[in-house]
Amino acid sequence: MVDDSTADRTLCRLLLREEYGAELDFVEAPTARRGLELCNALSERPLPDCVLLDYKLPDMTGAEFLLRLGDQNALSDPEVHSAAVPEGDLRPDLLTKIDLPKFAVVMLTGLGNEQVAAEAIRAGAQDYLAKDGITSKSLRLAIEKATGKVRLLKDLQAERDRLARLLSEKEALLTEKDALLKEVHHRVKNNLQVIASLLRLQAENFGDAKLAAALQESQNRVESMALIHEQLYQARNLREVDLAENAALLANHLMHAYGVDPARIECHVNVEKLPVGVDRAIPAALILNELISNALKHAFPEGRAGRIEVRGRRSNGSVVLEVRDNGIGVGPAAGSEQSHTLGLNIVRILTRQLRGTFAIERNSDDQKAAGAVCRLTFPEQGEIHARKQRPDGEIANAANVGNSGGRSGGKSGRHSDKVLQRAAG
Repeated sequence: MVDDSTADRTLCRLLLREEYGAELDFVEAPTARRGLELCNALSERPLPDCVLLDYKLPDMTGAEFLLRLGDQNALSDPEVHSAAVPEGDLRPDLLTKIDLPKFAVVMLTGLGNEQVAAEAIRAGAQDYLAKDGITSKSLRLAIEKATGKVRLLKDLQAERDRLARLLSEKEALLTEKDALLKEVHHRVKNNLQVIASLLRLQAENFGDAKLAAALQESQNRVESMALIHEQLYQARNLREVDLAENAALLANHLMHAYGVDPARIECHVNVEKLPVGVDRAIPAALILNELISNALKHAFPEGRAGRIEVRGRRSNGSVVLEVRDNGIGVGPAAGSEQSHTLGLNIVRILTRQLRGTFAIERNSDDQKAAGAVCRLTFPEQGEIHARKQRPDGEIANAANVGNSGGRSGGKSGRHSDKVLQRAAG
């Protein structure tokens, strides 16, 4: 107990002796400075459970006493440790920054008013008790209330520290997981590139041009998947792929793979930022690969110049991807369920996996507007099913698909197999 009144100290000691008996260890200090010495002398005696502190001491106030308690019950702000607090200046801006108390404090005063009580609590006391009419029961209840608050604060601090450790461990695990995932994507990309290289070498050794072309198409499909994994291991977010970036990379890769002169065929990518999960990105990229490859191979025969545009946007919770060209157009069978080209089968299977729809539009009536629009629409979110087919089907022809054959151009059009190749590679 820190109090300059010998009578008050004696009274409190007797009252507490009635409540706690021989278990009571009562240490007295007549001045604030002596009380600070006792509170800080941790090596000489155990930490007190509670300090009964007089609000008005001859050498400083009780609030200033708490500010000067140092490591035992001080402020965490370094400014407070070095600050000289003048008498009467309680600095309320600093009093609110009290660190976790090491022991409870009950402020005692003969001035029983709310302002003094609020000031005592702000200074760091856990309870406040007026000396006038003090009893053994009221003193015990005040001490139990104050020590209970400190015990609760310590429990909360321990729980916060435990949660902080768990969070730190979780962050470390997530960091390690991200590093492992990046390594996995990097290795998958490298393996896919090895497969693509083997396909290229095999194609170069074939004298059959059709077989070599088929191997090149397979090589492009493998490399389109490799681009996804390359994006993933270079990105911060390992769970999503930006289809805008992927479409640009894919279009540039295919222009180079097919040796297309950009002065003859322009390829423009106009896709808004479309982050999607990996389960959607891979089939969407494979479909784009088929559609862009198809346009590069079949839309502009015999050195014809033209333009390919890849578009992408969100619409009512769905992702809409389009590959447009102003080439020779498509035939009436393009996109139908009866067509069985490999490229269209791939598009059909992947569209089913995305639970989406695929449509091909053409305009062969107006020769100036000839060309094709291949449109893929799939939900931005939801489950992905690779095997279960939707009952209503996925492949749909646009209403304006006419009944004239082939793409219009210098010749009357190609036979049906070429039309289907134009539809989906």
